[in-house]
Amino acid sequence: MTASNDNEAFVPDWPGRIVGNAGHDQICAVLVFDVQAVPDWAGQVLAKVEDVISGKSTGWEMAMNAHILNVGMEVSDISPVYDDAGEPSVQVKTQELRAALVAWCKQIDR
Repeated sequence: MTASNDNEAFVPDWPGRIVGNAGHDQICAVLVFDVQAVPDWAGQVLAKVEDVISGKSTGWEMAMNAHILNVGMEVSDISPVYDDAGEPSVQVKTQELRAALVAWCKQIDR
């Protein structure tokens, strides 16, 4: 779940993660390439997702390094920023995105 030494990359993991699931794989990509191992940014993204889930916000969209994250109350879309590779958008349950972010925040804050 975490890097065993400073030279190894973090690998996202969270309760309920299914390796090989297209949605979960895209969540991992967002965590690694977009949120990265930056606790403050990860916390901000988590707060935005929680605002949408709670109804405090009607939605949130952010274009990051590699992906565009469009968060809805029930379902969120993950799309590539650059469409030149033909990578399709993937829909994920927003609660699964939140669970991944919670675990990622704990993982990178160690």
